[in-house]
Amino acid sequence: MIYVLGSINLDTSLEVERIPKKGETLIADGCSMGLGGKGANQAVAIAKLGAPQNKMLVQMIGCVGKDATGSELVNTLEGFGVGTSNVRKVNRATGSAMVMVTPKDNRIIVYGGANSGITKTDIDEALCKATSADTLLCQLEVPLYVVAYALRKARSLGMTTILNPAPAKALPDDLFYSVDVIIPNEVETQELTGIVPRDPDSIRDAVDKFHERGVQYVVLTLGERGIALSDGNRIFEQLPAYKVAAVDTTGAGDTFVGAFALTYPHIGMYSFKEACAFANRAASIAVTRRGASESIPSAEEVNAMYVKEIKK
Repeated sequence: MIYVLGSINLDTSLEVERIPKKGETLIADGCSMGLGGKGANQAVAIAKLGAPQNKMLVQMIGCVGKDATGSELVNTLEGFGVGTSNVRKVNRATGSAMVMVTPKDNRIIVYGGANSGITKTDIDEALCKATSADTLLCQLEVPLYVVAYALRKARSLGMTTILNPAPAKALPDDLFYSVDVIIPNEVETQELTGIVPRDPDSIRDAVDKFHERGVQYVVLTLGERGIALSDGNRIFEQLPAYKVAAVDTTGAGDTFVGAFALTYPHIGMYSFKEACAFANRAASIAVTRRGASESIPSAEEVNAMYVKEIKK
């Protein structure tokens, strides 16, 4: 089982030609609303990429409001095959996010709302039956003290722990010792290491910083420059990004993280590097589609991309 501790939001996405200037009003070319939040997106990625062989492989741990939006988002999660028995309704508005999507970039503003209602008790109840065969996946859109507690508890149970440290913020050094795999992007890498990963040497230096803090497996997602991965021992390698016609990068990072959590170490057929490659392919498909959870591909699509690669 993969437990995902994280945010559940209603995303409102506006398609714009560019980001507006100070005091400027722009007319959007399109608008859509739907399930979002880094936690929910990653849980959906696991469910979609794992279906139909792995029904109810993933359990969401989080909070929504006691409002129609919260109920709708829970129903949406269940429709994707995500378990929601550990999603609690609280007396706060359901979290929301405003996403501005341009042809080359996106900007996101998040209101935490009910996501801040998650507690240590929620973690204890959610992980009461977890074993060393299970995984805990976390991000940073819920209170940091709860994330730290969950990672420590999961470590004590022998679970695999994965941290996507997003959005970027400073973290206490002792938190890293509870993390098996860390998956930051360029901004998060700079925030956590003080190093801008701009070339092979600086990328390697940043990776080493994470290893020095106790993290064994490091995966840096570098946008158009692909990914860098290291197991702190034999593997340090960069995998290039796929050349695709990107239309919306909003869900790419969450697709990558979810795909990785699914394939390493649960399937048993994938090594660390192979799990990174699978996630890289999944994310490259996601950027060719609009939306967050809507853009996540199926395992069949990702595998078909791999078949095309090896035939070249």
